[in-house]
Formats: sequence, structure tokens, C-alpha cells
Amino acid sequence: MSAYFLLDEQRLRSMETKLAEVMPISMLERGWDYYRREKVLSVQVMDGASIYGAVRGADIYAVTLDGDDFGFSACTCPFNGFCKHMAAVYFAYCAYAGESPDEVYNRLLYGGGLIPAEDGGTPAAGRLPVPETPIPPADWAEEMEGLYGETWRQCRHSLHPLQSVLTSLKGSSKTWDPELRRMHWMLATLFVAEQAERAYSMTDTYSRYYYEMAFARMTEPWLDAFHEMAAELRPSELSETAREAVRSLNQFFHDRDMDREHQLHRWEALYFSLWAKLTVDPAWSGPEKERLERRLNEAKAAGRQSFFYPMALAFVAFIEGRDEKAIVLLRETDFNKTALLACDCALQRLEEGGWTALADWMGYLYEGLRIERKSRAFGPFLNMCRFADERQPENPVWQRYLVSFLPYSYSVLTDHWVQKGQFGEWADLQLLLGIEPDEIDAQLSREVTKQAPHALLPLYHQAIDTAIRARNRQGYRHAVKLMKKLEKLYKALKQTGRWTRYVDGIVRKHQRLRALQEELWRGKIIR
Repeated sequence: MSAYFLLDEQRLRSMETKLAEVMPISMLERGWDYYRREKVLSVQVMDGASIYGAVRGADIYAVTLDGDDFGFSACTCPFNGFCKHMAAVYFAYCAYAGESPDEVYNRLLYGGGLIPAEDGGTPAAGRLPVPETPIPPADWAEEMEGLYGETWRQCRHSLHPLQSVLTSLKGSSKTWDPELRRMHWMLATLFVAEQAERAYSMTDTYSRYYYEMAFARMTEPWLDAFHEMAAELRPSELSETAREAVRSLNQFFHDRDMDREHQLHRWEALYFSLWAKLTVDPAWSGPEKERLERRLNEAKAAGRQSFFYPMALAFVAFIEGRDEKAIVLLRETDFNKTALLACDCALQRLEEGGWTALADWMGYLYEGLRIERKSRAFGPFLNMCRFADERQPENPVWQRYLVSFLPYSYSVLTDHWVQKGQFGEWADLQLLLGIEPDEIDAQLSREVTKQAPHALLPLYHQAIDTAIRARNRQGYRHAVKLMKKLEKLYKALKQTGRWTRYVDGIVRKHQRLRALQEELWRGKIIR
């Protein structure tokens, strides 16, 4: 991108300052929404001084942002003043110029990292004031709902409107005490995630898979940030206000229906991320366990099947080292809904080297996966079997698990045996499943050829016999092609005598197949 097509730094900073001074908050927010919804059709710089853009609204409007005198900026829309289309074009230009639109939006709306006015006067006006004293944590969720509780209705095809909500909520508390700011950001993340759930619940059955993939990609970085912030909690160092904020976070989970069907996110994982830090403190874990048990008993009394409360109690038991009790609790639930938690617990025990507990968790998973092959826990289970066998090779159960799930475990088992140098077992597996040498991944084939070329010999023998049994010219040609590669293997192994005897055997065995004899001659296998 040529510098000619960009505003110079001084003019850009001046434009941002003027924009912050004259643009109403409502227009900035609506302009941000237009930008996120990709309403800006084009943006360009003319003569290095002004930004021109086109925005799709009720009609297509032309926008001019004058870099020399912002007061001459204009838009062809009916609104008389500085409008949302101007703001949208400015955000689009920032993205075009390589700046972060999110950071620019925060600066304009909340004053963080403000660009001083050229005359050294007061900072840009018209922004939301940052409260000196935050509102009580118990009121955070209610305030968020009041401000943005209907935003999910705008998310018909994308969650972009929620990005601006999250940015706004984070910006409103960015000058707070770091401890409280972290709690507020965590609750803001839960709030927008729940908004995403509401949008997802309104999708039709036929489009649900597409929306699940698209929405999940959008929310993934938000949830990752939540887990990271939760990992930074220090329960013993929390102030009373921060403890109130934690209670507000926990209440958010208890207020929503955690047993809801067709959820976009793993809400139990978010809950566990918070409680992994809190449960080590009896002052937190004691009351929470009582609450969970009470809720579970209420569900049973009402005849409702709950998977969240047994799972939550199982997680607490796991953290306390009572793995057997945790597994008993999980057996009360639908395996498909709790299997990923079991995977998380098993992985932690694997990393710790807790082999006895790991065996219990893997046994539980194995029992469930024998019935529920389509469970999302299947892949993690196979990988954990592989890692466990690498760290505890003397225990045969890990490979037995892998073998028992053939052919579904073929890929994992194949890579595992090659990595461990078990080429005999690897070759037997290929023979068992009728895998031809040409069907093996090229990189894997090179690895085996380099380390154990002898393991490939029986594969070629079997493939050649299969091709000849086709009893047609195409099969014979394929057999000759395989024999040429086999010849190279025998020569690399310096076993030309065995190669000669093998060819003689093929010729004698199939001497009545004239077409085969012709193809062997044409391929110079025999002379």
C-alpha cells in the first residue's frame, strides 16, 4: 500500500481528535456497529488529505472526511450533522491503514490513550465518564442486561454486534482497580457468551451446524480470555469487594439453565475454570458443595434429569483428590454430556503421573466410548492412550485400548507405532486392513522406508497378489508397477537373490496367465 494512499500521521491524529470532540456517543456506537456488520462498501484517500467512503444504510451514502478541516466533512444521508456513516468510514479506514479498529473505538468512546488536542487544551469531550467508584458487583449483571440485553436480536448471521458490546463493557471498567477490573471483564465475557447462546437458540434446525461453527469461532477468543483471567485469581488475596464480585460471577452460573439442550459453549468448563481456583479454600468450597447438593436434590424431587449438578460435584471431588467419588457421580449422568469433563480429569492425572487414578478415569471413558463412538471425547481418549503408553510403556492396557477401537483408531495407532519403532506391529496392522503401499501417507512411507524398509516387503507381496487375482489387464499392470518399487526395496536391502527367487515364483505360479507374462516382459521384470 503506497503512502500516497494514506493520511500522514499528523493529519490522522488531528482527525481522530476532532472526531472525538464532535461525534455524539450514540453515533460512535452505531458507526462501530455498521463497521462490524461490514456496511462500509469502500474506503479510499484522495490527495493524501481526505477520506472518501461508501456506506450501505437505507440507501448507499457517500461520505467525505476532510483531513484539513473536519468541519467540512459531509455525508449524503438525511441526518443533519456528524452521523454514524462517518464514524463507520473512519473505523474502516483505520483497518485499511493497519491500525486496530478496536483500539481506536476504545480511545474515541472512553478516552483511554487519548490523543491530545493540537492546542494543548482539554482532551476530547463527549465520552462516557469513568466512575470513580464502581457500582456494587451485585448490580453488574443487571446493569449489563439493562444496557445490552437485546443485542442478541441483531445477531442474525454474525456475532459482530456482540464484539462491540464486549468492547464497551470492558472499556467502562478499564480504569478500575485491576482486581475488580478482572472480575468485571470476566462477567462481561459471560454476559456476551449468554447473548450468543440466545442468538444460537433462534437458528433453525437446518442451519444450526453452520451457525454453530461460525459462532464458536467468533466466541473462542472471548472464552480463552475468560480462562486466562480465571487462572490469575488468588482467592486468599481478594478484598471484600472482590469477593462480592466472585459471588456475582458464581451467581451468574446458578441463575442460568446449565442443563439446557443444544448449547453453543461448554458452560460447565467456564464454571470449572472459576472453581478450580476457589475450591481449594474451604470458605468457598463448603457453601458451594451444599448449594450444589441442594440443587441436585431439588432436581431429583421434581423428576428432572440434571447433568450439571452431578458433574459440578464430581469436579469438586476430583479437585479434592476423591477420584472414585467423582466417577460415581458422573455415572449418574448422560455419558455424552459429561465425557469431556472426564477427559479433562484424566489428562490432568496423566500430566501428574497419577497412574492409579488415570486408570480409573480411562476405564470409565472406555466403557462409555464402546457404546457412544460419536462422542466428542473419542479423539482425546485415543490421544491420551498414546501419551500414556509413551510414559508407561510397561502397561499393556494403553495399546489394548487403541487396538480395540480399530478401525476408528487406525490413524492414531499407525502414527504411534511408527514413532515408537514398532514396525512389525505397524506392518501387521496394514496387512490386516488390506492397506496397499500406495495408500500410505507419503511422508509416513518415506519414514518407514528409511528406518525399516523390511517392514514394507509383506505389504508389497500382499498388494501384488491382490492385483494379480483381479484377472484383468489393468490388474496385471498395477502388479508390475508395484513389483518395480519392490525391486528397489530388495536392492536397497542388498537382497537381490531373494528378489530373483520371488520373481521366479510369480512366473511359475501364474505361468498360464499369458497377459500377466506379457506385462512382466513389457515392464522388464523378466527378460
